[in-house]
Amino acid sequence: MSEKKDARIIRTKKNIQEAAVILMTTQPDFSITTLLDKAQTTRGTFYKYYQNKPHLIDDVNDNLLLELTQHIQGQFHVVKMIRAISDRAAFYNAVLNLNTNTSYFNTLMTRMRSQVTLQLAGVTDDYEKRKLVFQWEVVIGGFWALIAAWLADNMDINQTILLQEFTDILRVNTTGATQTGLSLFDFSEVV
Repeated sequence: MSEKKDARIIRTKKNIQEAAVILMTTQPDFSITTLLDKAQTTRGTFYKYYQNKPHLIDDVNDNLLLELTQHIQGQFHVVKMIRAISDRAAFYNAVLNLNTNTSYFNTLMTRMRSQVTLQLAGVTDDYEKRKLVFQWEVVIGGFWALIAAWLADNMDINQTILLQEFTDILRVNTTGATQTGLSLFDFSEVV
């Protein structure tokens, strides 16, 4: 019985969260009533799991961050990131081009920078480390700018061409990028 209840709880919370993602994308100032209609749930059920709308948004953001940050462990996996962003294209378009959820993007960047710090923990030369961080910042800035433009253009090119455009812009030699900030990225198309 408790397994069925747990499955129902998980399904109910997922429905609420998915409805919230849609509303955060299309009407960021949504009301709880609008959310309840979209999620097809009751006010009591909502308040059973969430204290208020900001609590829900924080939980949704945390889940979306986990979805995305799994692709930055070890290296920034460009292809996997593009695919994950594509899966939630409307959300990321709203975040990147409409500034609907600035706390999400700021937290994402903080987590990505923390990952880079971990990756560079073995670099003892401060000058070299700073150079790699600056290069990483340039590449990641270019990545997000290209993604924002791609989403604004309704993803008018496929993901493979987008990756090629990105590597062409950087003139990436994916086999010889060991002494630059590009070594912090994985450009391979293998998933």
